[in-house]
Amino acid sequence: MNTDAGSSGPEEGGPVPLRSRLRGWLYDRLVSGMTAEWYRQVLQRLPDGARLLDVGIGTGAALVCCADLVRAKRLDVVGLDIDPDYLARCRVGMAGAGLTGHVRPQLGSVYDHDGGPYDAAYFSASLMLLPDPVGAIKHVAGLLAPGGRVFSTQTFHHRRSALLEWAKPLAKHITTIQFGRVTYEDEFRGAFTDAGVDLEELTTMRSTRYSSYRLAVAKPPPAAA
Repeated sequence: MNTDAGSSGPEEGGPVPLRSRLRGWLYDRLVSGMTAEWYRQVLQRLPDGARLLDVGIGTGAALVCCADLVRAKRLDVVGLDIDPDYLARCRVGMAGAGLTGHVRPQLGSVYDHDGGPYDAAYFSASLMLLPDPVGAIKHVAGLLAPGGRVFSTQTFHHRRSALLEWAKPLAKHITTIQFGRVTYEDEFRGAFTDAGVDLEELTTMRSTRYSSYRLAVAKPPPAAA
């Protein structure tokens, strides 16, 4: 994810430049294969006809892998990202998967977004990349319809590692992909607590010796919904 929301990029509907294609291809190789199953687990929980805000949709490749579910459940997805190169690839992917009528990629920051009301908001490994996770949670909670939920999938590291904390942010200079900072469970839980949003569930989808991949489900208080 690019941190410059004002970056210029490919025109919507126009040809995708080579640079955009290369960056999008690399993103798909390194990120989307892992996150496709994360998306599926979230989408399976949504009611038919749900309206979803996807914060950090990227190239949309993970969503394309779940195209059968999106169509079967008649989901209406607004996909935000601030990287125009990824969104250029995303629009092509949605058209190729027959999802143009279901998914609307939009260039913009989550903090400025004023759409909705949504039945759910989803951060696919994007929440802890943001400069203000607490503010993002608060903002999307205010865009939800009554009974809506905030979903997040995230990699957690079990032990603190000064080496990983130093190296992970530097990966962007090699891959052009923003992997953010190392995330620990206490910091993640703290973001929801500080936002005043109840974390109902934190389910482990897969675990290794050093890290785990988890699905979080949060319920905003009635005043925020």
